[in-house]
Parts: sequence; C-alpha cells; structure tokens
Amino acid sequence: AMKKMYKACVKYPEWKQKHQPHFKPWLHPEQSPLPSLALSELSVQHADSLENIDESAVTESREERLGGAGGEGSDDDTSLT
Repeated sequence: AMKKMYKACVKYPEWKQKHQPHFKPWLHPEQSPLPSLALSELSVQHADSLENIDESAVTESREERLGGAGGEGSDDDTSLT
C-alpha cells in the first residue's frame, strides 16, 4: 500500500497540471461543492463511543475494484482523486 501511495504522490504534480490545476478546495473553501456546516451543529465524539468497524475484508487494489480496468499509468480523472 505504501509503494502505491508513494508512486501516486510522485506523479501528482504532473497529473494535477492536466486536471483542474486551479481547483484547490483545501486552500480555497469557496471552491468546495459541499454545503457548509455551522459549528453549532457539530458535537464532540469520543473514541470509546464510536462503533468498531471491521475493515479486514476491504481490498486496497484498484484493479480488484475495477475488475482489472484502468491499470497503472492510467491518465483518467479518477486515478488520484
């Protein structure tokens, strides 16, 4: 998993230049398509009150999710989003 993450990070600057280079909602919240929430609507949750979620059966391979399509080196919009 770490090798795939490293590979994606190395390729990100080139990919971003081709895919909406000025769209950066993490820097410019006004670009975010998600609705804003008022802080008064949020509540603090402590770890002991959260449900344990078993992710042991979740696969990390993109090829498995897509049935082998979109292999490495793919230049589609979903490869780094």
